[in-house]
Amino acid sequence: MFLTVDTNITIRAKPEAVWDYACKPENWTASNPEEHFGLCFDSPDNMPHAGVTFVQRESVAGIRAILRGRFHYMDRPRLAFWTGTAAYRLVGALLTLRLSEGGVLRLVERENGVQLSHNVYIDFPDSLWGKVCLWFFQKYLDGRQAVHDHTFRELRYFKEQIEAASALGESSRT
Repeated sequence: MFLTVDTNITIRAKPEAVWDYACKPENWTASNPEEHFGLCFDSPDNMPHAGVTFVQRESVAGIRAILRGRFHYMDRPRLAFWTGTAAYRLVGALLTLRLSEGGVLRLVERENGVQLSHNVYIDFPDSLWGKVCLWFFQKYLDGRQAVHDHTFRELRYFKEQIEAASALGESSRT
């Protein structure tokens, strides 16, 4: 049973600039400091590439998790596809719920900049337990909105940082 969330934002910049900024683990962690606690790519340069695995420590809807994933496909600066398993710690870490997750990062160049979207999903088990977890997540934790807010916060941060740096660069040239 999938919970899907689509987010997007337009950034006044070139796709390459957005891609290069967003793929740095320190920028991804800074994009949501209250819910991101570290990101590490298993590559010599600590950067994402097709086939590279990663570990991200985060919190979603107030529940801490460790997400272990892999980038399956990348087409710089247009598209990245990832999947993983998030281990959510419940009841003070007495219970761990492991959920499949994934996402598609897409950058589309437009007249007014680049549209950056991150479409994510969480796959709850198709069982009575999975149905109860999904129901609780949506009803009591406002899960869909929490995932949307979590993801949109990241995109908004990238927009603010990239556009501010661009404006600073333009003002220094005049």
